Amino acid sequence: MMDQGSDLVGSSPGTSRIVRRRRAVLGTAAAAGLVSVGGLVGSVFVQSPSQAAADTRAPRASVITAPVTSQVLRSTLVLRGTFADGKPVQVTPTSVAATANNPGGASMVVTGVFASVGRKVRAGQPLLEYSGRPVFLLPGKIPAYRDLLPGETGEDVAQVQKALVSLGYRIDGDTSGVFGAGTKAALTRLYRSMGYPVPITGQATAAVVKAAQQQVDQAASALKAAQSGAAPESSTPGAVGSASVAASKSATQPSGSAGGIAALRQQLDQAEQALAQAQAVDGPMLPASEAVFMPSLPAMVVSIPVAVGDAVKGPVLTLSQGGLQLTGMLDPTDAPLVKPGMAVQILDESSGSQVTGTVGSIGTLIAPGDATTGTTDGSDDGSDAQLQQSVNGGAAYLPLVIRPSGTWDQSLAGQNVRITITAAASSGAVLAVPEAAITAQASTMTSVTVQDPSGAQRQVPVRTGASANGLVQVTPLQGQPLAAGDLVVVGQ
Repeated sequence: MMDQGSDLVGSSPGTSRIVRRRRAVLGTAAAAGLVSVGGLVGSVFVQSPSQAAADTRAPRASVITAPVTSQVLRSTLVLRGTFADGKPVQVTPTSVAATANNPGGASMVVTGVFASVGRKVRAGQPLLEYSGRPVFLLPGKIPAYRDLLPGETGEDVAQVQKALVSLGYRIDGDTSGVFGAGTKAALTRLYRSMGYPVPITGQATAAVVKAAQQQVDQAASALKAAQSGAAPESSTPGAVGSASVAASKSATQPSGSAGGIAALRQQLDQAEQALAQAQAVDGPMLPASEAVFMPSLPAMVVSIPVAVGDAVKGPVLTLSQGGLQLTGMLDPTDAPLVKPGMAVQILDESSGSQVTGTVGSIGTLIAPGDATTGTTDGSDDGSDAQLQQSVNGGAAYLPLVIRPSGTWDQSLAGQNVRITITAAASSGAVLAVPEAAITAQASTMTSVTVQDPSGAQRQVPVRTGASANGLVQVTPLQGQPLAAGDLVVVGQ
């Protein structure tokens, strides 16, 4: 007997055919799918000649336009500039001058402060006081390097005389550069106007004058006695001089002797000459510790490092000649466009502050490496040349002095700023287009191309005018319409 499971395991011929058919159908479908995918992939990479030409054709040209504007045209120049303090001058008293009621000395203490930092000060006004003596300004380029005494001569004496005259104090009778009686009188008036005793040459000179006066008195007494036949008056105890000796000798000669009287007259003349010489170098003088000379006034007070009661051990004042100065570096090619008086705007990029001013003056050309750039550090290692070369990027420039509309803010000291100069401006609002919109025809006619909202273009003949910052003034000709807001072609 056969096992029943053998019918289940075995397969009939009909069943095998069905399985084979199913496999064939599936294989055909798979092959068809592969062919379709391959065709799709191939279609991506295969282009016709017409498609390839279309893909590589240049894009259609587009028109670039800009609007016509109505505005005031301003031609501006932009350059760099630096704020710098004027040359600082430090004031350091070294001695106390003598007066008629005070012998002076070396004890120096601040007894008054009349100036304040940041303020401008003028000549002939007390700025500070030490040991009862003033410190004041006078105009002049030569610094005070010595006490000026009566009878002295020199350029510094002439400078003092000129300064006194500028303040209204005449030096009648004195020759320029000679410290005489007129200069002494002018100094006396100056000190009295400030409220201070006039300084004098000192006790030693006063003693010489006193002794010379005694000799004149004795000689005059001896001459009088000889002329009257009486004995000369006795001299002041302790006073010994040539006049008294001459008088004693003359007294031994016969009364009224012509020879004795002549000798006494000669002695009196000599004594009077000696007195005149002593008096010439006596009296008012100008101490170097009290007068400060500055070439440009008013000056600015930079610092006052002392207060009342402080001992004077160093500088008591620091002054700046003329305060802050702004100097711009102008390209020489732009020089014809700049004139004194033109409006200037100054921007400090570090703080954002803006101030205004005007062009003051234009200096002479400074080439790279010129010592007049004023940028040296004073060393002897050759670095000065490198500093000079760095000014204005090493390019030549014209120093342009800018004057403030009011006063410069002291916080701008040392700042490098942007300077904008308005070189020219139209009288009012005008039609303006970019320079690229202007075209010149073969007929020499100048025109602009206006594009309408529809895209249509038309030529408008124009007359050009002022130009500034890339814009040109235009006036339409032949009655052609042109208005602000119209679009003009500037490129494609």
